[in-house]
Amino acid sequence: MNLKLKQWIDGYIGKLLVAVNLVLVRGLGLILKRDHSLRQAPEHILVIKMLGLGSVLMASDSLYSLKKKYPHAKLILLCGKGIAPGIKPLNLFDEIWINDDSNLFTMVWSGFKSLYQAINLKKVWVVDLEVYSVLTTLFSAWTMARNRFGFQLNKVHFRNYLNTHNVFFNQFTTVYQNYQNLVLAMGVTEITHFRLSLEPTQNPFETKCIAINNTCSELGGNLRKIPDELLVQTITYLLQTTPYTLALTGAPSDFASIELFLVNSGLNQNQRVKNCAGTMPFETYYAFLQQHCEAMLSIDSAPFHMAIKAGIPTLSFWGPINPMQRFNFSNQTKHQYIYLQTPCSPCIHLSDVVPCGGDNICMKNMSILELSSKIDELLKTIAHA
Repeated sequence: MNLKLKQWIDGYIGKLLVAVNLVLVRGLGLILKRDHSLRQAPEHILVIKMLGLGSVLMASDSLYSLKKKYPHAKLILLCGKGIAPGIKPLNLFDEIWINDDSNLFTMVWSGFKSLYQAINLKKVWVVDLEVYSVLTTLFSAWTMARNRFGFQLNKVHFRNYLNTHNVFFNQFTTVYQNYQNLVLAMGVTEITHFRLSLEPTQNPFETKCIAINNTCSELGGNLRKIPDELLVQTITYLLQTTPYTLALTGAPSDFASIELFLVNSGLNQNQRVKNCAGTMPFETYYAFLQQHCEAMLSIDSAPFHMAIKAGIPTLSFWGPINPMQRFNFSNQTKHQYIYLQTPCSPCIHLSDVVPCGGDNICMKNMSILELSSKIDELLKTIAHA
């Protein structure tokens, strides 16, 4: 099922259901007068994040801190099947429940199956990490969990009446900070950094690598990508100035488009340029980044956050999203970024219709001169590592 259909179902069907549930939930709340304090520790914590592997990676420090705060509670993730393989190797969750969103029937069926499981959990808290979703808020309410946590902002103001605990989602700070604020409201007193623990793997190439990612999910789509011409110039500059193998990364569905890009640009003739999209299981890919890559160049997508978790230097490219909403670059000297600050940016998540009409000048107007200068700074960071 494509993203637009999911959003339509969430927005229209979800809002119809909200009206009924507001009356039901508020009415039951007044009758039952349940204790929603944090005095009694949970035995289960159900985290909902249907879309966005990068978001789970950004939330990993907060979720790990939550796990440390309540060590006897089982941490469970409910997510879409598209991001589950990327989360499993983190070994952060005790269980992963998958919502099969292949089509409407499987999505509804697996949703009700997960709801039945959730209702039967003892002493469960539910944490909804989706910022804009209507249906995940309703799902959380339907679990009848004593404590239900989520984000509050104008677009989903109804959560004030469906969740028991809401934290304001501040769009002018980092997503990391918003996730931290949420778990602090759940009783966490100290944020602990989550580190990847991976077994040593063999380098599939003869030399150390620089990973390059110009792929992203449906959300934001091509708006986040740098143009092919600039990508060719970037790869050419790296080939001329470094000895590294250049590994182009992405999902299995990206392999064919990357292969076509390499053929059209003639870069397929260079033995130091490799198409690695979807060629490694996630666990191997995480280990490849951490153990065999000196750095990553990436647009705003999950691989950038994978590189952050792997602890390697990065150079990232930002257009329709302000980088300061995604990562605190101010005290991270090994993480460089390019952001043109065009007048219409940021737009994604803030406007249903993007001002440029799809002509993402915030990415297209980046120049190889500025990019090569940033690459030089990145190479100095690698040299001093």
